[in-house]
Amino acid sequence: MFEYYFLCYLVGVGHGQVIPSITHKDNIEHISSPFDEPSDDYKREAGGAALVAFFIVVTFGFLIICFISLFIFIRKRIRLSEDELSREEENQAYLELNSEEQELFFQSKEYLQTNPYIRGELTLSQNLLIQEKGIKAWEFIKDSMLTNNDLLIINKYELNFFKRFECSTQTNLPIPNKNEVYYFENKIYSLPDPENTKISLGIAVKPYPWFRLPGRHQNSLSYDSDGYRRYNQPFKFQFDAPFPQIIQGDVVGIGYRVRSGTIFFTRNGKKISESKIGGHIKNFKISDVGQIFPTIGANNLCSVHVNLGQMGFVYIEGNVKKWGFAPLEGSGPAPPAYNKFNADILLERSEIDDENDLSERENDFPPDFWEIHGQSEEPEESSNVEFNHDKFSYNAYSDLNSTDERITLNSLVAPMRPPSYEEDSEEEDQEQEDAVEDLQIRDDDIQGVGEENDGTEEEGEAENNEVSQEEVSFRDAEDATSFNIIATSSRDDLQNN
Repeated sequence: MFEYYFLCYLVGVGHGQVIPSITHKDNIEHISSPFDEPSDDYKREAGGAALVAFFIVVTFGFLIICFISLFIFIRKRIRLSEDELSREEENQAYLELNSEEQELFFQSKEYLQTNPYIRGELTLSQNLLIQEKGIKAWEFIKDSMLTNNDLLIINKYELNFFKRFECSTQTNLPIPNKNEVYYFENKIYSLPDPENTKISLGIAVKPYPWFRLPGRHQNSLSYDSDGYRRYNQPFKFQFDAPFPQIIQGDVVGIGYRVRSGTIFFTRNGKKISESKIGGHIKNFKISDVGQIFPTIGANNLCSVHVNLGQMGFVYIEGNVKKWGFAPLEGSGPAPPAYNKFNADILLERSEIDDENDLSERENDFPPDFWEIHGQSEEPEESSNVEFNHDKFSYNAYSDLNSTDERITLNSLVAPMRPPSYEEDSEEEDQEQEDAVEDLQIRDDDIQGVGEENDGTEEEGEAENNEVSQEEVSFRDAEDATSFNIIATSSRDDLQNN
């Protein structure tokens, strides 16, 4: 009975009423104790309150069931809509694309299904690489199926396409998500045949089909050189190009706002208006924290140079607000691992002097460090320099087993003077004088023989022949002597100079 009165009291207070049996004086006489039987009016009020509470509980449960059912229905509907869109896309591909394009379309679709895109934040190794190298950590990497004859990447960012088929390449690292905006530019360095060449500059998930241009499949977009913006659109457009066509020398920029997922484009330093096609692409965010990569593709001979922030942007706002992917310089590589003992020579230490005891630091030096390295007992004949080693000298070359000459301060001593040529010149002069005297004596002998023998003609002719031969030999000797004299004088002049 007490519980009944207590419930009635709570119900009355909950409805803003006070139990009349307790508050009114008229009812005090009827109910003098909480254990007495209540009246019919109070029973009806308590029953009505219980009924209201029951309906509230039932209504609340019904709403929960309805919410759960609605959530399940919407989710199933989304799945059905994705399947329907996929079937519609396939039907459109059969109707609008030729046989080659259909083959590429279905191959790309299968490629994306069998190769799920990369998810999650940057790994620890990627963050350390960016911290160490800065913007140089990014580079374009081509697929293993492509050769240098198809696509050649020079200096990490210079992309050269050669063949007449679609192919694309992506960076090794994704676009970060720490800053508010990230931006990169693409310069059309070479475009020899713009009418038959299509360049697609955009972003996409990774892996993306290397044999397709970006913007043709799910989770990708691009700005094509023909002036169209593609966003998951592999089919032909039925309207005019909203953007200006790209020509050789143009610089096309792509910006990505991390928070809102908005994509904007620039051309030659000016932002492109996208009002004709419904404004900028917004909420470009990949589900399950998917990563986004810069993606460049072409289908003919051309060259594209990409600037991720390693140089200044043509778009001034990107330079002022520093929209590059990373700083220009990183923290640098880690220092090399030094061995315990190396060939470095300790020149001076401020905490070491004659008064300090080095016994506490014996383990800091290699074995036999303080050994005096004197000169060997049998020095080499060619070595005339004495090495004075004290207790602080350390032969670093001995640890390395090096055969190189040890260079010291004594190695700077001036070498011996070069030999002089005076003695040789005196000997040559003496030889020349002796040769001249011999020739004069022979001349005198020839003249005396000619005066005595004037007898017969035969003897005269023989003598004349001998004289002529002697004259020839004398002239040759005289010429040789004059040549030697000239050579000696020129040599002396050179020595004097």
